[in-house]
Amino acid sequence: MADKKDDNPKKSEEDIQFEREFNKLKLSAEYGAPFPEKKKEELPSDETEADFLTRMRELEDAIQNPDKTKIIELLGFPNFPKVENLSDAEVSAALELATTALGNKNIVLDVIYPTPDREIYRFITQELLQFEGGGAGAGGMTRHLIYEEHYPNHTEDIKADITDVLHFICRGHKGSMPWRIANKVSLYGEIVSQEEFEVVMGNHRDVFQGMSFIGVDAVKVAFDGSKAHAKAKFRHYLDQSSGSPGEVSAEAEFYFELDDDMYLLNRLVIDIFGIE
Repeated sequence: MADKKDDNPKKSEEDIQFEREFNKLKLSAEYGAPFPEKKKEELPSDETEADFLTRMRELEDAIQNPDKTKIIELLGFPNFPKVENLSDAEVSAALELATTALGNKNIVLDVIYPTPDREIYRFITQELLQFEGGGAGAGGMTRHLIYEEHYPNHTEDIKADITDVLHFICRGHKGSMPWRIANKVSLYGEIVSQEEFEVVMGNHRDVFQGMSFIGVDAVKVAFDGSKAHAKAKFRHYLDQSSGSPGEVSAEAEFYFELDDDMYLLNRLVIDIFGIE
């Protein structure tokens, strides 16, 4: 059953939505999966100061004494079908049922990077349901869990940091460097602190007033154990004040080291800017 293919690029949005709703009903009937309606819960517009303080006390108590009840129990021990028994379309429908059930208990799973529905559903049904509730719903609080905190996507993290660094250096909209930078960074043949490195990059941004960032065209990332190396092709624009106005294509190299399950930038080389 898991090998069935349901994707049909010719289907309309209405057909896709109908199929999803049909599959949700089917899963509920065949497997006993919960079929909750999405709960709309809004704080009353006439909430008094006393009501607000009561909610804050509930929230503070939940933080100090987190609920150790497992999420699966909070949801009433739902019978979600096993991921390996579902087709792709059924997985998408089952995932919607699962996230709705979680949302109705003020629990949200955030997924930062594109991840297949099948993997997210597997994570929810095999792992997340065994987590403690942690006071979700207390004082109107929504508990947010992040998939990447359990399964980091180092490649996408590195690509995001590279884009942020180039945005900053080339006077893009990023007003600061990314936070995943090593405490010690190699710069111009010396080892400097993170703070010193950021000051030098900030000086570069300030000096080249006529520069503006266009974008990153390609990034290749390679891992070697606790180290990672990436090459990026990017473009920026120089205005009349540069003496050579126009679009410029360039390359940059980034070096990272693994620290506490994160790859931190510890060297940057951009020949066109004289950064090494």
